[in-house]
Amino acid sequence: MKKFASVVLGLFIGAAGCAMAQQPAVGQGELANPLEPNKARPRIYVGPVAGYNRSLHSSGFQSVSGDVLCPDFTSGTANGYYLGVSAEYMLGKPSESKSSIIARVVYNYMPAYYEQPGDRLPSIDGSNGSIVYSTVRHVAEIKYSTIDLEAIYKLNLFNSNFGVVIGPTIGVPIGVTRQQRMELIEPLNAQFDPSLYPDNNYVYINNNRAIITGEDNIPDKSGIRLAIKAGVQYEMPIGKLLLVPCLYYNFGITEVSASNNLRINAIQAGVDLRFAL
Repeated sequence: MKKFASVVLGLFIGAAGCAMAQQPAVGQGELANPLEPNKARPRIYVGPVAGYNRSLHSSGFQSVSGDVLCPDFTSGTANGYYLGVSAEYMLGKPSESKSSIIARVVYNYMPAYYEQPGDRLPSIDGSNGSIVYSTVRHVAEIKYSTIDLEAIYKLNLFNSNFGVVIGPTIGVPIGVTRQQRMELIEPLNAQFDPSLYPDNNYVYINNNRAIITGEDNIPDKSGIRLAIKAGVQYEMPIGKLLLVPCLYYNFGITEVSASNNLRINAIQAGVDLRFAL
């Protein structure tokens, strides 16, 4: 994770450095053309946003609920994405403005994959039906998506196009699913024997090499996810278009599920396109 964040930050800084060497600062405008005098800087920009989420889930639910031999899932990660639209309103006199308010409506997909080692359990040899002991692992997958409303304050630093941003987000979950499994690692010819677990309503998949031990939509999930979003961005003006690479940390304030101690954060890297009105 630290390596990934360092690579993203390095790419961001490199792109910003190249753009700084090539582009005039927002507000300075291009050199005046005697046949086309400078126009006033626009106050409002709108456009699409898109980017990558590295989801960071922290939790405390058990692989098989009520079974003291089964491990707890405490942290999970996975790759997701976000898509949406934004509207930026420049504060103060547009030609001199260094700050703005950015409102966004965003679809966020923030999944997670959990894995914990398991014990050696009895299974059957698929080739001859004899009992063998196999190594298993416990796996959980959570798929979580929201529609977020964001209100972000932006401040450009050092009279440049480099800015810092911070603000609240309110998310409404529109898709939440969780699946928990036990999977055989080795030997490769081993299979779970349903007769060894007659009291459980498990679902056997992958030629009986995996068992779905639980599947739900997290019944006590919260109806709202509150978060704080903070990060950096760099504005690359292209005429009346702004190309804005950005890097954020999305910190979840509220728990997604109290009973599972589930909280979701994310590292977000993306690009905004902002068209002047």
